[in-house]
Amino acid sequence: MANQLTSGTSVIPFNLIDVQGTTINTENYKGKKLMISFYRYSECMYCNLRIHQLCQRYEEFKEQGLHIIAFFQSPKEDILKSLDHHNIPFPVIAEPDRAIYKQYKVVEHSTIGFLKSLFKVGTSISAMKAGYFMKSGIGSKTLLPADFLVNEDQVISTAFYANDISEHISFEAIESFLKD
Repeated sequence: MANQLTSGTSVIPFNLIDVQGTTINTENYKGKKLMISFYRYSECMYCNLRIHQLCQRYEEFKEQGLHIIAFFQSPKEDILKSLDHHNIPFPVIAEPDRAIYKQYKVVEHSTIGFLKSLFKVGTSISAMKAGYFMKSGIGSKTLLPADFLVNEDQVISTAFYANDISEHISFEAIESFLKD
């Protein structure tokens, strides 16, 4: 998509309250490495699997200086109910109006991307084995996720826009970013 953000673009600032009531301001991340992740909705099995994976690796990433902010297009109540069991150690922001999604150009929808994910047998089985199943919830089912790796100067190092609903930036790309 031609309007997507690219590496070299300055981070788009925001000042929002996360689901725990903490103010999250991009200004507070100056001088730090940051990953900003945009998810579909809190009942999505693929989103839950990715949050689970990030939680498992969080201490390792934190020791290497990475901070994470996650956005969901679900209301706060749905996020707290759906993701409570994860004990997420990083900020999660409820953004049902998707204003920040739009600023970061996370707007692409794909029915084909939805269907492609369902046929990624390995990912689907991993999600189901972890106890995550596709549930209906508030938010678009066909919105494609995105991840942004932001350097200490608040410049986007990597802008990753998914091709299907189960995709996020690879852990290898995150590790490479942390080594730079």
